[in-house]
This record gives sequence, structure tokens and C-alpha cells, in this order.
Amino acid sequence: MSLKRDLAREIQVLEDEIKELESKRLRSMSSLLESVISKTEVSTDEARFFRTYTAEIEVKRERLIQLKKQLADLL
Repeated sequence: MSLKRDLAREIQVLEDEIKELESKRLRSMSSLLESVISKTEVSTDEARFFRTYTAEIEVKRERLIQLKKQLADLL
């Protein structure tokens, strides 16, 4: 029972972290899109932030999939 609770808690934490990272990535994406639309130079910092957030989201989603599968196996 404790393992189920721990898994559920970790799943919730990961989902919250993913939402926060997606919000940050969206801000970077908006800045990049504005640069493209206005035909100005793309900020290397914004591009780096976008790539970093995207990579972090992918890692956390993979972990989330593993945890959800592990939880489903216990149920």
C-alpha cells in the first residue's frame, strides 16, 4: 500500500513539474516565433532555453510513463 501511495505521489510531482516546464517552454517558443514573424535575429538564449526545457520534459515524460506502468502493475 505504501508503494502505491509513493508512486502516486511521485507521479503527481512529475506531472506538476512537466506543467511548469511546458509553461516556461511556451514563453521561449513565443519569443522564438515572434523573432521569426518579425524577421529579426533569433535569440540564442531563447533557443537554448527552448531546447533545454524540451529535453527536460522528454526525460520527465519517460519517467512518468515508467511510473504509471509500475503503478498499473500493482493495481
